[in-house]
Amino acid sequence: MTMQGPDIAAELRQLIATEHISEDALHSLTQIQQGRLQVFLREDSPSSRGLTVDEQPLSPEENGRIATLVAQLTFGLDIDDDERLRAIMETLTTVCSLTVHNIANLTRLDVADLQQCLKAPRSLPAEAKYAIALRTSYLISAATQARAQ
Repeated sequence: MTMQGPDIAAELRQLIATEHISEDALHSLTQIQQGRLQVFLREDSPSSRGLTVDEQPLSPEENGRIATLVAQLTFGLDIDDDERLRAIMETLTTVCSLTVHNIANLTRLDVADLQQCLKAPRSLPAEAKYAIALRTSYLISAATQARAQ
């Protein structure tokens, strides 16, 4: 079976060439062996020639993680900051199953501000959004580290 779709390796090479990310950072983020990443990134790599899954330098799971990372680095930062802040809160409440009260207690933030962030983040003052962004980002990081790898 061959894999078709966007050329993730080419998009990643472009991100590296324009200094949006380095190969070292890519290795640190993904924990994929550097040699396998280098093979994946080569212009003549098996991934760019449409070879079968068995001949690919990365596993399907690793390809999926790389594709997600490339999409997030390429398009994710175009999302409006207020919408991103709401998405962080929604992730904490839906994916992590934390209540707004849990988040308020953990972050020492006002429940009303957190509820407003879920409804209309644009209406909050910049200082409140800043505190919510920093502290909820920390919670996302803690949740990510706690998940099985």
